[in-house]
Amino acid sequence: MRKLLIAPAALTAAAIAATLGFGSSHREAPGITLDPTADNTDTYAWTAKDAPGALTVAADWIPGEVPANGPNFFGWDDRARYYIHVDNTGDGRPDVSYRYQFKTTVKNKESFLYALPGASGYDDPKLNVVQRYSIVREKYRYNGKKVSVHAKTIARGLPSAPPNIGPKTFPNYKVFEDGAVKTIGDGTKVFAGQRDDPFFVDLGATFDGINIRQLTGNQGQGKDDLSGMNTHSIVMQIPERLVTKDHKSVSGANAGNAVVGVWSTTERRRLQVNGASAAKRKHHRKAKRSYHDGWVQVSRLGNPLVNEVVIPLGKKDQFNRTTPDRDAELYGKYVVKPELAAILNALFDIKAPENDRTDIVLALLQGIPMLNQHAGIDGPPAVDTIKLNLGVPPADTEDRFGVIGGDTAGFPNGRRLGDDVVDIELQVVAGFLKDNKVPLGDGVDQNDKPFLSTFPYLASPHDGFNSAPSTRVEPGHAPVPAGG
Repeated sequence: MRKLLIAPAALTAAAIAATLGFGSSHREAPGITLDPTADNTDTYAWTAKDAPGALTVAADWIPGEVPANGPNFFGWDDRARYYIHVDNTGDGRPDVSYRYQFKTTVKNKESFLYALPGASGYDDPKLNVVQRYSIVREKYRYNGKKVSVHAKTIARGLPSAPPNIGPKTFPNYKVFEDGAVKTIGDGTKVFAGQRDDPFFVDLGATFDGINIRQLTGNQGQGKDDLSGMNTHSIVMQIPERLVTKDHKSVSGANAGNAVVGVWSTTERRRLQVNGASAAKRKHHRKAKRSYHDGWVQVSRLGNPLVNEVVIPLGKKDQFNRTTPDRDAELYGKYVVKPELAAILNALFDIKAPENDRTDIVLALLQGIPMLNQHAGIDGPPAVDTIKLNLGVPPADTEDRFGVIGGDTAGFPNGRRLGDDVVDIELQVVAGFLKDNKVPLGDGVDQNDKPFLSTFPYLASPHDGFNSAPSTRVEPGHAPVPAGG
């Protein structure tokens, strides 16, 4: 296999330039930047080592949560509906969805405090603000253009873990974390609440006029600008029989029911959405953007990168409103001729293929044959969902480069918390799958806090008293190639 060699300075510059627009849906479109509590930031889907018979999903909302940002700390919006969707047929339409809706209670409206010092649990009167939620499971049936939805409430009144204000307010924050982990009647394990933001990326260098840091790229020294930041997460561990197309567990990687597609969305009531004119509402219905009367989809997140650096500015808000089944029709041309590849070549001549990028379509939007492509589909559609083969066992030792690093249990076969999707996608855009292996990266290889080995897997949130956002710098190291 041919290896492309370029000057270290050019490679460093290319690595930084390539991250332009990244952020894994942290403020990825003009409209959603004005509505942070509805902003999907990341979606993950994988098979956890301690739960091999379940689909594990983590979906994050609200970008850039500074831990000390009180007295009105970050929280879920009671006026929004938060969704996790599963497509088990490969057509880009949800077959099973989980709808989360929150209700906030303020016990003492005469106090400015979220909680009094020493709050020890959800029933402690010292906890002044409590957020609880319900879960509705929606199952869809399609008959041509008609869609029928069967909705069933499967949980209600569950507590969401509060923001980690500090050790004086919450002397034992773990009580709230553990109390927010619940197993509901059908065997699904759930968690909602604040967590450490699991995404890692050097954003500051990118947006300061491509201000290159020393030895960034594939040799560390990048600054993790989301270190010390929190987010709000919904984590689910769903028995396979509840999400597969035949309602059975998966027998192996070659089983016909093994592959599912996952994404998350947010909805708001139509009358709350700016610009929802009569003409737009008519187009909305025609475009099948939502299956719920009176509600409008305002945010959407499947694979990282797609809306950030593939979809142009004039289409980003539209992308957030549409469903994956329309991706090929509306956005396919931006994938097969990616602007990012042309920019990299114009600036640094890394020989990235600029046209006919069916390799990107295959890796991210169709699924890789014999790995995570939906079975029984002749010419699978290009849809932006995280495609996971539930029959592929978890790797004993994870490779942060995922599939291109030889680890078929990693991205883009699902997405684990530790998968370095920035480096992976930069190298794919540069032409890794076309034998143009440029060791691009952003200089940040891992999260600032280690992930948990058990549910809910995301690290505990940083507390407000010790708030120190964006301080971690990746140690320097020798270049690490993907795939050898």
